[in-house]
Amino acid sequence: MGLTVHYEFKLDSASVEGARAKIAALRNLALKLPFAQVGELVEIQGEECRFDRENADDPHVFFKLRAGKITCLENDTFSSLDSTYLIAFDTMPGEGCESAAFGLALHAEPAAVNDWIWMSFCKTQYASNPECGGIENFLKCHLMIVRMLDEAQKLGILCEVLDEGNYWETRQIEKLVETLRKYNVLIAGIAGHLKDSQEEGSIASPIYNYPNFEYLEAEASRLS
Repeated sequence: MGLTVHYEFKLDSASVEGARAKIAALRNLALKLPFAQVGELVEIQGEECRFDRENADDPHVFFKLRAGKITCLENDTFSSLDSTYLIAFDTMPGEGCESAAFGLALHAEPAAVNDWIWMSFCKTQYASNPECGGIENFLKCHLMIVRMLDEAQKLGILCEVLDEGNYWETRQIEKLVETLRKYNVLIAGIAGHLKDSQEEGSIASPIYNYPNFEYLEAEASRLS
């Protein structure tokens, strides 16, 4: 729960080499941006792509989850099909932010040309913790994700973006900051209510780590 950027990639009728070139180009941009960390390019196929929830030591579990093909069933449940080939890398935008993975995956036996997809997200809100650098750190992280998606669009692999901060559509910093402030107050109010209704220590949320959490919680109460 928190302000997040959701994104989907799609590349139709492309070879493995073509998909690799797209993701490698995206990673090259990441290396030029002020990410705290950019991971190596990972390329796995076949049985290696299978997601095993019992394998807690799997170094590629995050990629496998993002590479799964989600299908909505008639009873409002979902199923996920493991990929058969994936090419991806991960990044750490900055302190307090979630990691962000970028890649392409296919869900059939590799052929001369294939249809590739990727679904992922990055929760940027908690980069705004004053102890992590506050709004300046949040903006650095959030805008870097958007810059990566701009590049994905130029590369012809971007399918859809849902930016809960509305920056993707508006490109207005002031509106993004205002939305962030509303989210921080909203989440603090919800977290405070949950904390009061549960045993101490049974609820965990990054918003509790904000040094101004009590102020945000009070602001939420005032606005309710």
